[in-house]
Amino acid sequence: MNTHGKILRANGHAPGNGSDQHTRTERKLTPPRQNASSAAATGHMTDDKLKAILAERAKLLARVREQQTGACTQLVVFVLANEKYGIPIEFIAEVQPLRDVTPVPCTPSFVVGVINIRGSIYSVIDVRSLFGVPPTERTAAAKVILVKGAGMELGILADDVKGAASVLWSDIKPVLASHAAAKEEFIRGVTQDMMTILNLDALLHDERIIVREEVV
Repeated sequence: MNTHGKILRANGHAPGNGSDQHTRTERKLTPPRQNASSAAATGHMTDDKLKAILAERAKLLARVREQQTGACTQLVVFVLANEKYGIPIEFIAEVQPLRDVTPVPCTPSFVVGVINIRGSIYSVIDVRSLFGVPPTERTAAAKVILVKGAGMELGILADDVKGAASVLWSDIKPVLASHAAAKEEFIRGVTQDMMTILNLDALLHDERIIVREEVV
């Protein structure tokens, strides 16, 4: 029996064809309204761009939570041209004396050269060049800090390494006006005692630091 379009009365009987026939009602299913920003994101953004935006938001939320809970970070502190810098300890592989740096032609000015440590070749960079600070003469105390992340390892030049420090995230402030001309993407922030915290995520993802020359 075809029951399409019929409705039942309260007593369970189908309406007849007479004057007491109930008016048929139709119920339409309408899709839920889509959020405008969501539609724009899915309609006009590539998957990679959307993932990058979500990842950046996640990082910002994580920082807010860390600040609210008073979380702190462990840093390795080093000196360049009498200025203090900090690197989060999770990026540190080891610290070595700076010896026998081999310059590599056709590389950016911040690439000091490459070094050989136990048979492995590492690029060494001078972050002063990234921030527009003139280089100074190297001393016997000079070190190379091997850092790792983003699937690669490299060395960061240091005039000296001062040790470790613990800093509250809430004490790390935005980049100062004096760094306006610097590569701000490479700076996480500045502490109350004027120590610059490097952004190793950004630094290690910068393709310019990759030395593609073969060293014999």
